[in-house]
Amino acid sequence: MEGNKIINAVTNLFKGADSHDWALIESILAPVVTLDYSSMNGFGPAELSPAQIVDNWASFLPGFDKTDHRVSAFKVQLNGKMADVFYSTVASHFLGDQVWVVTANYHTKLAKYDDTWLITYHKIDFESQSGNANLPKQAHQVIADRKAVQ
Repeated sequence: MEGNKIINAVTNLFKGADSHDWALIESILAPVVTLDYSSMNGFGPAELSPAQIVDNWASFLPGFDKTDHRVSAFKVQLNGKMADVFYSTVASHFLGDQVWVVTANYHTKLAKYDDTWLITYHKIDFESQSGNANLPKQAHQVIADRKAVQ
């Protein structure tokens, strides 16, 4: 039962990212989250608030026409009120007729606050990418162009 709640929290993180449901994402993040995308971007881990994570993602993901994160192969290690989750993902990012696909493994840690599992640590272990690797820059430009019009 706890394993299902934990997997649901992780799944909701990606569901929220794909649907731009920032409130859903914030609702499953602990007050401080260590976010580690160093295997993709070369920057070290950062401790961020839920609002900072949402602000970062909201300034990037809506620049794509659509994203689709497929998560699978969950392995949950439960230790009392702490959990480690290991899983795989294939993330497709679409812009026009172009696609950028990232394949990776994740390690996400959660802690139980009252009866709710919240994400405290989220690390990507980048494996590969395919398609148009310039799409992230183009997505950022789409966001910048939208802001310039406002």
